[in-house]
Amino acid sequence: MSSVHFLCPRCDARLARESDEPAHACERCGNSNIVVAPPADSIIASCAACGHDQLYFQKDFNRKTGIALVVVGAIFVPWTYGLSLLGVTILDYVVWRLVKDVIVCYRCQAVHRGYPPNTALKPFDLVTHDRHVYGAAPPGAEEGHR
Repeated sequence: MSSVHFLCPRCDARLARESDEPAHACERCGNSNIVVAPPADSIIASCAACGHDQLYFQKDFNRKTGIALVVVGAIFVPWTYGLSLLGVTILDYVVWRLVKDVIVCYRCQAVHRGYPPNTALKPFDLVTHDRHVYGAAPPGAEEGHR
């Protein structure tokens, strides 16, 4: 099922809209919004939540879970002679192969799940992110950047 997950602009509640669901007010604060998830077969070229056209793709995997796996693997290193880290590496590769990509908006961080890949999108770029969050990239970061 295709969906868009975004934050309410008033109360920062996490909201979600399925592709066949009409727009409705925030469940927490009642703030009205017009966010509607695009049809499931749409190629996402702009954010459904804010309309911004700078998007990136990433794996749909919880970062905290990934870090926790590495920490557990590191804790068991003395008893496994390092094989626990090898196991975590293999598990990471398997998860990387199985987990699908999501499309994320640089401006509002809305997550678009279940949509076909857009070949025009690139992976996360820190310089582009910093331009949106801080208004500019750190000094020297844009040298040689396309």
